[in-house]
Amino acid sequence: MTINKWGALASFLMAVTFIAAPLIYLTGNLRDAVGVFAYDLADFLYGPILSASLIVMTYAIRERIGAGASRRMDLALLAAVLSAVGMAAVAFIRASNRHYHISHPDLHLEDSTTVLIIWTTLVAGVNAIGFHFLGWMFVLLGSANWTSRLFPRLLTGFYFLAGVSALFVYRFPELEGLALLSGAIIGIWQGVLLWRFDTKT
Repeated sequence: MTINKWGALASFLMAVTFIAAPLIYLTGNLRDAVGVFAYDLADFLYGPILSASLIVMTYAIRERIGAGASRRMDLALLAAVLSAVGMAAVAFIRASNRHYHISHPDLHLEDSTTVLIIWTTLVAGVNAIGFHFLGWMFVLLGSANWTSRLFPRLLTGFYFLAGVSALFVYRFPELEGLALLSGAIIGIWQGVLLWRFDTKT
């Protein structure tokens, strides 16, 4: 496969992850085996899959834009790597914590206010790190695309919308939904365009 198709595949996976993983986290049930498996799937999507998708997607766009905005694309790739680390970290923290709770039911950790406060704060903080650098990645991609005109202007607008929303998730957690929705739209639209680039050539 060409780099454009890899970028398209990564874009589609990012979109799927932005939709599927949060839905599982919101609706999952840990009281049965299927629920535990569903949460493990969400962690796999939100961690390794999303991390790899962000890096491959940004690298593919960087190669496509070329010298048109090389410095911004280098920074976007760096932001993608940092965001990937944050997203993977929060997924692994969630998974480790959940399996520890399941493996030690005798400790009744879910009844400990201190444990819940520490865990919630840790997850929220690391998640905010991932989203903050995700925001920089989208803003830099939008800026580079505005200069290079690789993608339509409307898609550039979604880059900026997703970017600004993600940048401030650490302060306004309710913006996470807007960032994820905008990111999913970007992933699908961008994936189609990257896939078509090879068809046209």
